Formats: sequence, C-alpha cells, structure tokens
Amino acid sequence: MKRSLTLIALSLFLLAGCQKGELLPTEIKVKAESVSGSRARFTVAPVNSRAYYSYVLVGSNDENFDKPAIDLCYDEIQRMEESMDYFDNGSFTDIFCYQGNRQLTMKTLASDKDYKFIVFQINPKTHEVIGEPVVSEFHTKPVAQRDLHFQVDFVGDELRITPSDDNLSYFWEYDEKEMIYDVYRSAYNYLYTLAGMYQEYGFMEYYYTTGPTVWFLSLEDNISDGTVYTLVIAGCEEGEFTTAPTIVTFRYHPDHIDVLEVTEGSESLN
Repeated sequence: MKRSLTLIALSLFLLAGCQKGELLPTEIKVKAESVSGSRARFTVAPVNSRAYYSYVLVGSNDENFDKPAIDLCYDEIQRMEESMDYFDNGSFTDIFCYQGNRQLTMKTLASDKDYKFIVFQINPKTHEVIGEPVVSEFHTKPVAQRDLHFQVDFVGDELRITPSDDNLSYFWEYDEKEMIYDVYRSAYNYLYTLAGMYQEYGFMEYYYTTGPTVWFLSLEDNISDGTVYTLVIAGCEEGEFTTAPTIVTFRYHPDHIDVLEVTEGSESLN
C-alpha cells in the first residue's frame, strides 16, 4: 500500500511539473525560410517543447495593421473562441494551437504588400497570452501580370492548348472534377496548391510550358470513359500565377470530348 501511495504521489508530482512547464514563458524562435509573391514559410521553434502557441497574420490593408501586437493576439484568440461552435470534435488546443517545432506556410497572400506574422505563447486553460509576442515583418514580392490568354480545343482524343503569346510560360493540369472540388474546393486552389508544392520541391521548372501544347488523353492510364474532368491553365512564373485561370470542364470519351463549360477568371462551384 505504501508503495502504491508513493507511485501515486510521484505521478501527481510529474503531472504538475508537466502542466507547469506549459505555463512558463519560453523563448520562441521564428525564422522566415522563404517569401514569394503569394506565399511565406516560417520555422517556429519554442525552446520549451511543451509550450502551446498560435499565430496571427495581418496585412497592410487590414485596418488593425498598426495595432499593438498583444491586441492583435487577443483579437485572434477571441475569433478562435467564437469559432469553437463550428467544430464537433477537438479541444481548443487541438484545433488552434501548436507544440514543438513547426514549419508554417502562409498562402494566397497579396503580392507586393507588407505583412506581420505574429507568434504568441498561450495558456491552454485561460487562453491568456504568456510573455511577449514575436513579430516578424515581411514584404511579398511583386508578381507581374501578363496579357496571356488560352484557346482550348479537343480533336478526337487530343487536347490542344494555344496561348496568345508563345514567349510567356504557363502551367496546366487536369483531374476528375469531383476530386478537385471535394479536396481543393476550387479549380484555382487545385492549380495553386500544385504550383506551390512543385516550387517547394524544385520541380516547377519541369512543368512550365511555352507555345502550343498537344496532349493525347487516351494515353493516360487513369482516364475513364464518361468521367467529367476539369482542366486548369494559368500563366506562371517562379511558381506564381501571372494570369487569371482558364477553366475547362469536359466529359471524356475515347473518340470525342464533350466540352461542358469554359470560364476565364471566375468559376462555378457546382
């Protein structure tokens, strides 16, 4: 019995120590790994791996951009708390907080703009900010906008893309429409996500195209008769889009293609 009481007391002591470790102010190191026209990637490394932290991103167009960092953090915490009603599962810390070293990527940023990336330690119980927030200011790169448009034609099983300027690069991909909208929510976000991934891993240069493209759809292993696909094309340089997307929805048949919809710049989410 004495041994059991000793083990219980030791367990309670260790638990209290762990909980106390979550509340002690800790240094949080923040490093900007890369900044492009619409993306920024940061490494966040708290000295105490048990500490909980979160972040808020504000741009120069935000009316609160010049507010003190601590106020911006509490504004974000209030937004988090109000958003909890939309989640069926998970605690506040599960949904909104991090522990340990992380790489965090900010996406769909406006080009040529000032931003503040603010990381703050948070009390997991009271949601109060612990210590001083860490503020990293950065400026996104300008992204040139090109006068580039695309003519898309299907001849038999051939996909033909004809750009209006053979000297400008572009990026295109296609996949099943249902998958694109289920996973990525929009055709634009589908192409944007792929471009970011290819750029991050150094593959993007292999996916740029200039001049006309001819692609034989029947040579694809995973294409199916009667399935509806979405093709997305955009001017692209250094992993950033230089034009609005051209989106073509089509139904594939081995001997012909039914074009269902063509849009440039905006898209239907149906």
